[in-house]
Amino acid sequence: MSAASNIYSLLGRLLPERVMPAPGPARVRRLYSGVGMPAQRAALGESFSLVSLLDEAHDLQTVYADLRRQALDGSVAALNDLGWIWLNGRYWRADPVLAGHLLRMAALQGSAVAWFNLGQQHYFGKGVQVAYANAAEYYRHAFEAGLAEAAAALGDLYEEEVCDSDSDSNPWQMDPRQAYEWFMRGAQRGDARCRFEAGYRLLHGLQVDKDSRAGVYWLELAAVAGVMQAAEELALHFQTGGNELRYLFWRDQAIGLGSPLALAMKVEDQLRT
Repeated sequence: MSAASNIYSLLGRLLPERVMPAPGPARVRRLYSGVGMPAQRAALGESFSLVSLLDEAHDLQTVYADLRRQALDGSVAALNDLGWIWLNGRYWRADPVLAGHLLRMAALQGSAVAWFNLGQQHYFGKGVQVAYANAAEYYRHAFEAGLAEAAAALGDLYEEEVCDSDSDSNPWQMDPRQAYEWFMRGAQRGDARCRFEAGYRLLHGLQVDKDSRAGVYWLELAAVAGVMQAAEELALHFQTGGNELRYLFWRDQAIGLGSPLALAMKVEDQLRT
């Protein structure tokens, strides 16, 4: 019997017929998105996502029954999404132990998002001991499986100052250079957050030799993708450098992205004229 066959024969026993409602008013629970991510996310220009489906559902048991059916039929995405919901307890009562089993099943079948969610589980200690080394390993698997966002999680992790709880046997070491390298890997894969982080460091010479031209390049890509902080940094850079046209362009772009800083810069500019 194949590994996949073993997994799906076990699933029928793992997945309950019904789920327990999450405690607390729904309007309060919906303020918290929790950790990790579902596999069924809304793509650019599309409205459907698992979160919107769950938020708008009148009967969560029906949604669960459909996800359960999909998982038993072999859907790795549904397997991840059930694990994600049980990990967070936003829609029905949390069960982080069951979540870990489901996420591992999905990860072993190639789900990059499931690897990422396992990293989140170990980073935040949901049902397991907090362990940064384990989280880093799972994030690496996620990145290697094609999830560019995992590079940002690794970059943040290598800048984390708090050691994990199993530090005696498996210590976690901060490594700002490693952080930059992961941000750069994510930037090269197209992740907007990583492009901002890499560009910021290059522009200011943090953890890497200063390279203003390369910094501007990555910041512009991040700003075009909607990262407000990147547009702010470009506005500040060109304001200081005396390039008025580019300063005004990025200042206004930052305002369009909702930047209070850029709006204050515009007010100051108007007062000076």
